[in-house]
Amino acid sequence: MAASTSELAPEGRIREASMNVTVSAAHSFQQVAQCDWLAVLDQTISSAEAAEMELSRQGENDPSEQRKASGSFYTPADVASHFWDLFFRHHRISDVRSLLAFTASHELVEPSAGSGMFVFSFLRKAALLGATPENLNSVRFHVVDINLAALRFFSERLRTVEHVTGARFDYIGPAQSDFLEWSRASAIPNAVFVGNPPFIANIRGARWRNLYADFVEAMLTYPTCKGVSLILPLSVCFSRDYADLRSAIRSAGMGISASSYDNIPDCLFKVGKPDSTNTNRANSQRCTILNIGGSDPAAREASALLSWPAGGRVELLSTVPKFRAFREDDPSGQIPRPASDVLANHMLEAGSARPLRTLLSKLGRPVFSVGGVARNYIGIRDYEAAGPGTIPIKVASEQDRGLVLQALSSELFFDYWRTYGDGFHVTVELIERFPLSESMVSRYRSTEAIARRVWDHRAAYAKEKLNSGRIVRSYDFRGAFR
Repeated sequence: MAASTSELAPEGRIREASMNVTVSAAHSFQQVAQCDWLAVLDQTISSAEAAEMELSRQGENDPSEQRKASGSFYTPADVASHFWDLFFRHHRISDVRSLLAFTASHELVEPSAGSGMFVFSFLRKAALLGATPENLNSVRFHVVDINLAALRFFSERLRTVEHVTGARFDYIGPAQSDFLEWSRASAIPNAVFVGNPPFIANIRGARWRNLYADFVEAMLTYPTCKGVSLILPLSVCFSRDYADLRSAIRSAGMGISASSYDNIPDCLFKVGKPDSTNTNRANSQRCTILNIGGSDPAAREASALLSWPAGGRVELLSTVPKFRAFREDDPSGQIPRPASDVLANHMLEAGSARPLRTLLSKLGRPVFSVGGVARNYIGIRDYEAAGPGTIPIKVASEQDRGLVLQALSSELFFDYWRTYGDGFHVTVELIERFPLSESMVSRYRSTEAIARRVWDHRAAYAKEKLNSGRIVRSYDFRGAFR
């Protein structure tokens, strides 16, 4: 990101001569009553959403090059609204009184503001709680972006809201800057960072593979950081590349709440990053809304990996997902996505459980294999030969064979994979780390005869698919051992 630290106005107020906004600017809005500022905000948000993709392509130099350099990836209005629902929940803001107490003691910072979607959505969320423009005239919101065209658009729209409603937001204002430089040069008290930072690959040799991690690190190490709430790629939850970042998040001494999303064809973001150097569609498909901070520093909670049916977007984004607690010392080192209450409770009590690796062996011939990719079930296969796409399973004894087969075919292991996997791959590490309680071991030992019969008649559970020109057979043992 090219750096620029030119402030558009002192302490959050923009009044550039070249940006004179007269009464005519307000005429782009439908006529609304002076007091109906919620309607004004709705129209402002609609205007901002329509303009954001165009704004992302504007710049003083080659537009597409600026797009690539900044990693611009703008946020739909419904996602921004959902973001604030989760933020207010995490910070226990439920009415005007708690909202004003929060804004009186914190300053909000948006590191890559675009056209101001998060700012206007924040005002709308406040309005829905009953806050008036006068209630919010002392809100401090630092709006940072490298894109001058976007900041000009935001400032013009903010001034139009002021004109139509008669309000003044003297402490909401933009700064044109590379956020990483801004964070080193600024000094504001009680900072809470919010928004959707750039998703773009860093140069080889950089500390982090993706720029978003630099943003998170800068926020966590900001001297007065009181919270970080961001929309991030799902990789923040599980990728080995960000293990140290997760360690920093856990050791920050603040509460953690995360909800994660994975869906096709209706992705959380409506489009990817046009003309970006990092065009992986997964960045629009697989995301996490991460809230760090709040009143309970010991909070550790997360949602399952959420998806939705066609037509279900409105319901999903207007609902707070179910959160489940996870352990501070979760052995995976991840931010898990607990797929069920049973699995969440199992992991909370897993401190004394033995990992499945204690029943596996490095010697001998594999007794079966596990498909390296899963969808609706964990595929158990006959072992034919070593090769890519399968994980050979060797056990220490014939007795352990039935136990391991039942464990890997269980609904609990499937939920474990959904909670700690990347959504596609079954890995050796995941299998070896699966915790077995003593009650599970005892139960599986008692049903070894059933396991042997199921395996002997496994053809009844076979499912076949064509993969690269060859038929692959897997066994779907869901429910077979109940």
